[in-house]
Amino acid sequence: MRKNYKISKVLIVVLILIFFLTFLLFKFYSEKVTPKIIEVAEVRIKRFTESFLSNNIGYDILNGDVIEDILVINKNDDGEILYVDYNLDQAYLALDTVTEELNNLLVDLENGYVEDDTDNSITGSEYGLILELPMFIASDSALLANLGPKIYMKVNFVGSLLTNIKSQIVDYGMNNALVELYVTIKITEELISPVTKSTQEIEYDVLIASKVINGRVPTFYGGKIVEESSLLSIPIE
Repeated sequence: MRKNYKISKVLIVVLILIFFLTFLLFKFYSEKVTPKIIEVAEVRIKRFTESFLSNNIGYDILNGDVIEDILVINKNDDGEILYVDYNLDQAYLALDTVTEELNNLLVDLENGYVEDDTDNSITGSEYGLILELPMFIASDSALLANLGPKIYMKVNFVGSLLTNIKSQIVDYGMNNALVELYVTIKITEELISPVTKSTQEIEYDVLIASKVINGRVPTFYGGKIVEESSLLSIPIE
């Protein structure tokens, strides 16, 4: 009985040591790899968001005469394009349309409605948008990168959704110019895990209209004219 009692004590001590050393190892590994995991997660989320924006915001969101409605193009007597102005009422109407549509899409993402298959590690759930990564993804070894227990990170859209209109005019051919109209979108995203939280701002230009017009860009502009409207901001619900 004494011998069995000693063996039991040794086993208990060994188990305590194993648990303690495992805890220290896990804590050390967690502190070392957490920044790398956050870095990988931010890249995944940025790629997903850009794909999501390009797939949902485009030519079909506004009518085909959007350039004539928004842009006021000024030329000199030689037909050269000097500068671009905005019809503010039409510009804000277009921005309001795009911003409202984007806000609705972001609300759907927050509620877990995901139809984009760009990255299979990002899925929708009853808890919202979830990013799933293996623990060893930050490993320098390609063999270990996809192994280990899963780490789940919730994605929130925080702050305000910022949009503005940007036009770009470049020489196109001999006596023509290509006019492109973009909506610049700025979104702040928050990554939340059990041990850390990180935010990043994503800025993305979406081409919503383009047209070839008669006129040239003067050489002193370097063959390109870029103008931006003021920002439109609404809170992300």
